[in-house]
Amino acid sequence: MMRRVNFRLCLGGVLLATLGVAPGAWAGDLVYQPINPAFGGDPFYINYLLQTADVQNQYKDDGDEYSSLFEEETTADKFADAIRNTMIAGSASQLSEAIFQDGAPPSGNFSLDGAMVSYETVGDRVVVNISDGINTNVVNIPRSSVGQ
Repeated sequence: MMRRVNFRLCLGGVLLATLGVAPGAWAGDLVYQPINPAFGGDPFYINYLLQTADVQNQYKDDGDEYSSLFEEETTADKFADAIRNTMIAGSASQLSEAIFQDGAPPSGNFSLDGAMVSYETVGDRVVVNISDGINTNVVNIPRSSVGQ
């Protein structure tokens, strides 16, 4: 009988120890509390977040990369562009006269400011290739539309 008492006593002790420790292990409600003030967190935490983000930022802005996109064009730049466009228009006019004049050769090549312009008469059309070494533009012009 003694043996049974010890077993019951041990079982009772284990049960009492388990019940005594168990209330501390019971879980409560899990509540989310944001840290970032933008999402409802503590507003005094913003300085810490900004400083942490600034320290982690590997890409420093030197301000020069895109600043030229937002600068207004100066009068000198506008004048230089106008002269350049006038020169290109004049060259295009001379090229057009050379290609479409009576007795013009059926094909030829011209160089214009680093761009290569070649033309070839194919039937009643003139095929003009304009290449700057990177891009090539092809223009098909009907020969009768130029006023022969």
